[in-house]
Amino acid sequence: MLLVCDSGSTKADWCFISSSRERIYVSSSGMNPYNTTSQAISQEVESTLLTKICANDVKELKFYGAGCSSEEKKKELKDIFSQYFTNASIEIEHDLLGAARALCNNEKGLCAILGTGSNSCLYDGKDIIENVPSLGYVLCDEGAGTHIGKMILRNYLRGLLPKDLAKDFALLYPGNETDFLNKLYKGNVPNYYLASFAKFPIQNKDNPYCKKLIQECFVSFFENQIKLYSDYSKYTINVVGSVGFLCRDIFNEVAEKYNLKTGKFIKAPLDDLINFHFYFPKSGLN
Repeated sequence: MLLVCDSGSTKADWCFISSSRERIYVSSSGMNPYNTTSQAISQEVESTLLTKICANDVKELKFYGAGCSSEEKKKELKDIFSQYFTNASIEIEHDLLGAARALCNNEKGLCAILGTGSNSCLYDGKDIIENVPSLGYVLCDEGAGTHIGKMILRNYLRGLLPKDLAKDFALLYPGNETDFLNKLYKGNVPNYYLASFAKFPIQNKDNPYCKKLIQECFVSFFENQIKLYSDYSKYTINVVGSVGFLCRDIFNEVAEKYNLKTGKFIKAPLDDLINFHFYFPKSGLN
């Protein structure tokens, strides 16, 4: 009956819920309409999704994806999915609205995405009413994996890490300056490459140096995103994404300095989105 998808640029997580409430989970390549062709999306639907579920059984499709903020891109995806899910009503929304629905349901709140990249919004329980532009990893992505990874790699290459941490970092990420810079500036996915280094400080977040580095990245997130929202301190802030989830203790400490209460932390939004569409009939099952 209901098919829900949370799609990033590289990976998409799907779940089909039958009339008997059985759940079938499927993973596919990401379906960002800005960097994936219509043909590639169609091929992925046919080769991955439709080998696991029957298209005719889908009565509602709720798709939340990166790159789905404009009506033009929403229509592109809807036109593709309509070819396969001919019995379904189809809703295409931005992944930020998906995050807000997963985190807040129908309640007001500040919502943050802290994963490979970062984004945020003020949600009124139905719609996103304010959104500070995220602007991507080159300009911003404060508090995200790309930001934390950039800081730890920079400090390692400049010899700023304590000796014990530098030794451990070199074991986990062997190579010299040229190796790192070639992969960063000549690679296909520099944002994911940068974010891969965030694993080190996150795994060592009890170390004072790593904790301070993560704290500084979160402070930048609050200063450059959260403080720009109207009356931000009146709201509870909720977080989705692996970085926020794994570092929620540090995030809580930083939020407290800004007189902000924290609410829900989830690593990935799919199951919470499913629950949203079950328990709020206007957006879910009838």
